[in-house]
This record gives sequence, structure tokens and C-alpha cells, in this order.
Amino acid sequence: MATSPIAAPEAPVHLNPIKTVFGIFFSPKATFQDIVRKPGWVAPMAVLIAISIALSVSLARHADWIEVSKDQIAKSKFASRQIDQLTDDQKAVAYQQAAQRSKIIRYVRGFVGWPMLLLISGAIYLGVFKLIGGARVNFVTAFAITAFADLPVGLKELISIPVVFLKDPASIDPDNFLASNPAAIFANDLAPWQLVPLAFLDIFSIWALLLVAIGFSAADPKKLPFGKSLGIAVGVTLAFMFLFTGLAWVLS
Repeated sequence: MATSPIAAPEAPVHLNPIKTVFGIFFSPKATFQDIVRKPGWVAPMAVLIAISIALSVSLARHADWIEVSKDQIAKSKFASRQIDQLTDDQKAVAYQQAAQRSKIIRYVRGFVGWPMLLLISGAIYLGVFKLIGGARVNFVTAFAITAFADLPVGLKELISIPVVFLKDPASIDPDNFLASNPAAIFANDLAPWQLVPLAFLDIFSIWALLLVAIGFSAADPKKLPFGKSLGIAVGVTLAFMFLFTGLAWVLS
């Protein structure tokens, strides 16, 4: 009796870049499983940079950078002491120079901010997940996970573009331009170092944190079940929160 040949299992179909970007928002677990099979980072990087450039141009053209500079100087005891020693004419020149520097920095951040941030955070996540979780993940996979996981923050920046044009230019905070965290609400009532922990409670950042946990769990589910992966990701975030809070306290 003839036996029919056993059909070979079909290879999983790899999602195209557009479907992968949208899949992060609507089906993150399945999408990350596809990403770790064939890591790629060009699509999320291109999306994040394009949005960041558009936001930077919007902020540079619409924000009142003189007022921004005055506010930033007022929040720093060292800078305030320096500016108080100047005459009114010298203060005007100092504010103008600070405004020009801030605007240039904003443009530069639009182009290189995301690549630098993702390289650093990807390397940190890779080291921590390997050291604590024993993850069997290489840098390319860790970088791809980090890039895709940060797409919700890109969504925040995209939503912020029309918001920037609706706001009074003097009221725009280039570092916290959308009221998606408590720091944006209490910006005028608390010291800079007190605002740092509140800024970490950003809806979009928490969303991205959950995606990091899902992504690394998908990369090595045996070593990193979701609960453990989430705990490691939260630990990294808390470490950064304490670091930046301390720096803000020292500099304020």
C-alpha cells in the first residue's frame, strides 16, 4: 500500500515593514515573534526620525524660544545667579543667544536624537537582559526590539505636532510638549528634580515599556517569561529615573 509523502511544515510568512509597524500597536506579541525571527530596524527608525524632524521644525518655528530660555534659566540656581549679575541690555543679549542655541539643539535632536537614544538604550537592554535574565539575544535583535517598542513614543510626537500650533508660543515646553504625564500639569508648581519622576509616568512611555517586555519575552520565552521580562524592564526604567532625578537635583 502506497504511503503519501509527509508534507514539510510551511515556513512562517514574514510581515512586510508596514504591517510590522502597525502590528506593534494592534498585535504586539505576534508581531514581535515575527521580528525576532528576522530582526529589522530600518522601518521603525525611519518612522521615528521622520516624525521627530517634523516635530522639531514645528517647535523651532512656533515656540517662543526667548521665553523658553528665560524659564530654563530661572529653574537653575547657578544660571539665575549668573544672569542676575548682568545689566538689562546684557540680559537681553544672553536670552537671545540662549534662544538661538536651544533652537539649533532642537533641530539637531530631530535628526540624530532617535538613532543615539536607540543605540544606547538597545545596548543597555541587551546587557541587562543577558546579565539578569540570561537572555540568548544578540545586539541586532535587541536593537530591533527597542526600535519597534518605542513607536508609541513616536505616536506621542506625531500627536504633538498639531498641538504645538494650537498652543500659545510662550506656553510651549519643548521638553514636555504634550500633557500625557503629570509633569506637564505641575510644571509651574514643582522644582525641576521633582518633575523628573512625574515625567516617567508618561502614558506613551509606559506603553513602550510594556512593549519592551513583550519583545524580549518573545525573543527568549524560556529564559524570559513575560513577568520576568517586565520586571527587568521596569528595573532599568527606575534606575534611569533615580539617575536623572539626582542629576536634576544637583543642577537645580
